[in-house]
Amino acid sequence: MLAGGFFMVVLVVSFNQEVGEQDVGVKQKSRIVKMKQKPEQIAQKATPKEVREARKASAKAPAPDLGALIGGIPMAIPEFAAAAIGSDSQELLDEIIQDTVMSEGTVDRKPQVTNRPPMEFPLRASNEGVKGFVIVNLLIGEDGRVELAKVIESQPEGIFENTVLSGVREWTFSPASYKGKPVKVWARQRVSFNS
Repeated sequence: MLAGGFFMVVLVVSFNQEVGEQDVGVKQKSRIVKMKQKPEQIAQKATPKEVREARKASAKAPAPDLGALIGGIPMAIPEFAAAAIGSDSQELLDEIIQDTVMSEGTVDRKPQVTNRPPMEFPLRASNEGVKGFVIVNLLIGEDGRVELAKVIESQPEGIFENTVLSGVREWTFSPASYKGKPVKVWARQRVSFNS
């Protein structure tokens, strides 16, 4: 380790030394070329004042019109043509809304339960006197049917989840709406089991 430290010091010192001219025995030919200025070039030399004014003028040059530069590039994408976006903007927004899944907080009218068949209390839980609950997140379609169900929380775990997941598939809702049209929406429901 001491040798490594010494080696590093030697390297640092050698790299920081000034390099003087050394004759390495190689002769290089060099050629000096003098250019004569033409008379019109001598007349065109600018005074310092003219140089400052030219710099100020170039600093105030207008920025290039990027819209014109980009507008001239053919993209061949009909969906992004200016006419297509401008004229059908409402249609485009309607398509986005149609494909969007919303949450209960973003819709104008929340889904309401229209049919909720009772769920069977799991036999094991009933025999042992276990009580609990399951919170599920339901994807309710535009027709009011449950398309997807996910368990968010359950107490106690592993007892009521399967019963709830199979039971909520039978539920129906009046669909949620946004701007007067039915939409898909995620809705949270709590199912309690009390014997």
